[in-house]
Amino acid sequence: MAMMRENCIIIRNTVTSICNAAAMAAGGRGNAMCMTGDGTNILPIPPTALTIGGTLTTTNIIMANWSREMWQSVLNRVVRTLASGPFGANFVSASGVVA
Repeated sequence: MAMMRENCIIIRNTVTSICNAAAMAAGGRGNAMCMTGDGTNILPIPPTALTIGGTLTTTNIIMANWSREMWQSVLNRVVRTLASGPFGANFVSASGVVA
């Protein structure tokens, strides 16, 4: 089965919502456009697309024994690098927490 392609609504270089192409196709509107003014076929950005998370696991005996403070320092550097890198403008905020 082919996947339905999502179309993003972009305002001033920011994705603000998604055009619901499935609803348009189901309504027999084919290639009809989403209307931003009246909100026709417009969906909010799903929460799963707003947050990126992950888990880091190490088997290196030296790193495995690092303190929480050392790991937090590493995460802080990752956040700074992410914010200043080529994709930095794509993030509203970034944070890293040792759990």
